[in-house]
Amino acid sequence: MAAGKHLPSLLKTVEHLLDVAKSHGNMMAILHLKLYLDTISILIGKGSSDYAKVQDAALKFPASLYHQAIRAFWIGHSERCHYLFEKGVKRTGNHSWGSRHNSGFEALYHGLNALKIMKRESLQQMKAAPRNALQLLKILSGCSQWNYRNKVQLLDAEILSYEGRNDEAKEAYASAIASAQCFRLVHEQGLACERAGFHFKKIKDRKSACDIFHQAKQCYAEWGSQMKVESITRQLDILQISQAR
Repeated sequence: MAAGKHLPSLLKTVEHLLDVAKSHGNMMAILHLKLYLDTISILIGKGSSDYAKVQDAALKFPASLYHQAIRAFWIGHSERCHYLFEKGVKRTGNHSWGSRHNSGFEALYHGLNALKIMKRESLQQMKAAPRNALQLLKILSGCSQWNYRNKVQLLDAEILSYEGRNDEAKEAYASAIASAQCFRLVHEQGLACERAGFHFKKIKDRKSACDIFHQAKQCYAEWGSQMKVESITRQLDILQISQAR
């Protein structure tokens, strides 16, 4: 899932593994696989949009909190997403609460989400979240540029956009999109295009916003996320209405 594999194909793989786990009566594997099954279904747009849906027996696993936070991020429930990420970080003191292998993804989503809801009066802890996440991602990128360079560039672009450094942000978004495409991380290519679209919309460059949102829509369609395709379609409709006025 973190690698941007085609979601419907991934769903079939998880369903097969779940059948195998059930045949062996492996309850721990069953619970973890059901978490992935529900998350993938939500991302595709097939399942309920209730990001908090987790079986009681799975609540004891840190991964359940990770799945809730990731679902909330992609759905766009920003306040709840931030609460879940902060809860996870407090639990372990770092971004490895879902899995130590997922720390980079958690840092990226936490940093991006904090920027989305941050205000002048926000607590210092929230204001520090994007920079802390960027610092971690830069360290991880030193170990594996393939997995993390595009994440560094995207979070950097979002910080630059938040600070009003628009020309620098534009270059950073372009770099993040190119890196994600180079590394075949189609979901993160779509995410970078989506965030770039919101940046251009914010600075009133509606043509660039429209063009880049179309790229995001294409990436999300390739990923297999009808939920995100529909979300981007709504943004394009809003832009078209505003341009017609």
